[in-house]
Amino acid sequence: MQESFDLDSLTLNTRRLEFEDGLNDFQNGIIFLLLGVLCSLFMSSTGIELFIRAILFNEEITMIALLALIPLFYLLTFGMRRRIRRYRREVLWRHLGEIEPFKWQVDTRFTLAAIGVWLIIVIVGFILFSGGPGNLDAGMRVIAAAGGAATGVIYFLMGRSLAIERYRWVGVLGVGLSILLIFIPLRVSLSWIAFGIIWVAILGVSGSMALRSTLMRLREHTV
Repeated sequence: MQESFDLDSLTLNTRRLEFEDGLNDFQNGIIFLLLGVLCSLFMSSTGIELFIRAILFNEEITMIALLALIPLFYLLTFGMRRRIRRYRREVLWRHLGEIEPFKWQVDTRFTLAAIGVWLIIVIVGFILFSGGPGNLDAGMRVIAAAGGAATGVIYFLMGRSLAIERYRWVGVLGVGLSILLIFIPLRVSLSWIAFGIIWVAILGVSGSMALRSTLMRLREHTV
């Protein structure tokens, strides 16, 4: 029985290592900001106008450029992850030996809970704003807010599961600010910019605190 407990504890500590230094927070914050900017661009009148002009100028090049965004986003995401893994191996984890984090950290139950929260917020939001002025702007704010709140739910549940205290307040703050976004009269494009700013700010603070704590422990270990 004792052996099973030790194995569970070792598994939990290994999973926690992936998040304790805060580097994942920086990566995810940048990704959320980029998503917000891209959604803002494609849902704004300026972005649509630029797209139409590009299509009229050269349809083939425009479509190739749009399709190129997918592999570029993929390369950016996994490029950052490779840099993080290298920094951990050479600096942060050099005294821990070889560690291979899980490829999928988010429990399926957390994902299902986030989807449920997203659906509830979208349905309630559309009911509240149906028939009112600025339906399009309100609807886009609801979708952006629902996405932010669902993300907060995942972080909160991960914080509980992995016993990472900062992810609990990251989740609560993310949900609260995202819900508040519904009631701020922003245009479509600005609602997605706000989504990106909310998450890059929250995760930036979270990552900075975690990295500072990790580096302090590392200095104590090497002294």
